Amino acid sequence: MKNQYVGDIGDYGKYSLLRAFIDAGVKVGVNWYLTEDDGSNDGKFRVYLEKDEYRKYSPIVYDELKKIVSSKKRTIKAIEKSNILPGAYFFSKKLNFKGTPSERTKSRYQWLWDSIWELSGTELVFLDPDNGLYVKDNPADKCAEKYVLPSEVLKYWETRHNVVYYCHRGRRTEQQWQEYMRIMRKTMPGTRVIVITFHKGTQRSFVFLVRKMHFEKYRKIIDEVLKKWDGIFSDEAIEDDDLSAPVRDQEFVVYNEKNVALTGAIRNRCLRLESFVYGKDYDSEKYYDFTEDDTKKLFSKITIDDFIKACRDGHLMWLEEYLKENDIKPKTFCI
Repeated sequence: MKNQYVGDIGDYGKYSLLRAFIDAGVKVGVNWYLTEDDGSNDGKFRVYLEKDEYRKYSPIVYDELKKIVSSKKRTIKAIEKSNILPGAYFFSKKLNFKGTPSERTKSRYQWLWDSIWELSGTELVFLDPDNGLYVKDNPADKCAEKYVLPSEVLKYWETRHNVVYYCHRGRRTEQQWQEYMRIMRKTMPGTRVIVITFHKGTQRSFVFLVRKMHFEKYRKIIDEVLKKWDGIFSDEAIEDDDLSAPVRDQEFVVYNEKNVALTGAIRNRCLRLESFVYGKDYDSEKYYDFTEDDTKKLFSKITIDDFIKACRDGHLMWLEEYLKENDIKPKTFCI
């Protein structure tokens, strides 16, 4: 992000999208990935502010941007002080590291952790680099300041945030574009991917990496944006969004200790768990049969790997509490 972009029509789409999440009660954090202005004509598309036909999409954001552009103080600080993103947290330290490759790497690492600290307490973090995701993931490269790095996205994810970052398709083929949109899914298990594109000015896309527990809420917010903007925003239709097949058929062992065991299997999209307790004076078996809807509901909230780990750590006590909290009621029977 550069200050020279403030007020551009792409800004209007971006802030309107984030505002939709804020209005829905999501706590939003913004890391501007701020870089120096470069004297180019980028950010010049502001004629839309002279046409009230655009105001209907997000009146508050439109009016606030119009004020900022009219004041000729087009900076991210002006955005932060406005009513565009009320209640949002911001990190605005510049990315302009100097020195040797080692020094640039160290400075950027510290910059990252400063931003994570500054944006702690938010549910959704928006990363706004000039160009998008830098697949090479090398902070020492001189061009890296214009990108978000995959390792940085992962750190935000590991510190319990959902993430959305800006990128653009550029000259990628359709196959390259599809692969590019899914890069982070390979290293972030449990991620659900949603990508939407804004079509005014230059094409801008927003890649959402969402935890399963938040997916339905985020999908609903995004669908409302798509409906309201009627073709100006479009869905990239990532098939990974499909909740109808949350996990593949498989068998697994949660634990198999001296006197207790818990195993599971998913067949035809239905989960079955089998618990065995072997005592000196008694043996007990308990079975949990989940319908397809139960299974889909369970794994829309937690990944299969996280579920197995939580069962392993908490045994049946955790399982029973988790099912109760999420109103999931499999059929059970004991022997």
